[in-house]
Amino acid sequence: MNDIKDLMDKIDVNVRRLIEIFDFIFKYKIIVKGKGLDFAGLKEYVPGEDDASRIDWKSSLRTQRLYVKIFEEERDLDIFVLLDTSASMLFGTQKMFKSEYASIIAGTIGFSALETGDNFGFAFFNDKIKNLIEPSQDISNYYLLLKFLVLPNTFGGKCNLGEALKFLIENLQEKTVLFIISDFIGLDKEWKDAVKVASAKFERVIGIMVRDPRDTFLDKHIGYVRFKDPFSNKVVTVNVDKIKEKFEELALAQEKDVENTFLDVNAGFIKVYTNQEFIEPLIKYLELSE
Repeated sequence: MNDIKDLMDKIDVNVRRLIEIFDFIFKYKIIVKGKGLDFAGLKEYVPGEDDASRIDWKSSLRTQRLYVKIFEEERDLDIFVLLDTSASMLFGTQKMFKSEYASIIAGTIGFSALETGDNFGFAFFNDKIKNLIEPSQDISNYYLLLKFLVLPNTFGGKCNLGEALKFLIENLQEKTVLFIISDFIGLDKEWKDAVKVASAKFERVIGIMVRDPRDTFLDKHIGYVRFKDPFSNKVVTVNVDKIKEKFEELALAQEKDVENTFLDVNAGFIKVYTNQEFIEPLIKYLELSE
């Protein structure tokens, strides 16, 4: 990403549509465990105006007048983005690297959360968790996210998702909707258990897998190609025509394993490629979660 303005422009393309969904879904807590309304008191029942199902019969019998319960919306939900900044995110064969694409998703979610009155916070992770900003309704959290995302030394290192999640489990509130944005490549051994615990604690956990098409599929008839491991920097030369079928089989199996890990613990999961628009799959997921 060139600069903050460039990142903001790309976010603005998507953010308005997502705000409408956030405002409805999170306002009424449709995708989370709570009912979304706090009891605020009683008022005298007005026929034709008030919902009779909300009559408080105990209070009504005691006073010999009909009273209904009134509620107010909860607005203390925390929207938190955990963004993968490991070395494998610095790969791209399309218009954007995975790191750039994921940055736009993170910014879109953050701005949408703040615009709809919820708290927004974020953290990055590679070998360890870093740049953790606690959830609040302060718009400066959004600008801090953008600032960190355009710094040249933000991305690099290994993908220690398990440790990052353990830290969040210990430090974030239960009323948190956690978005994990990652390519889920090079994962540590503890990440599956950590996703399970996070899903049990938080209101909702949603994994967003960002993949370049070449993470999954290889072109035909291109002969020998040099591949570099993003974590060890080891380079190997292979005949793509000979490994293509096996490579794609293993890549798809690994992606499916990640997806199943989320779905098995009732967490959400979305997979997007960097040559696709992410906003449609994200909105579709949120709408189907009602």
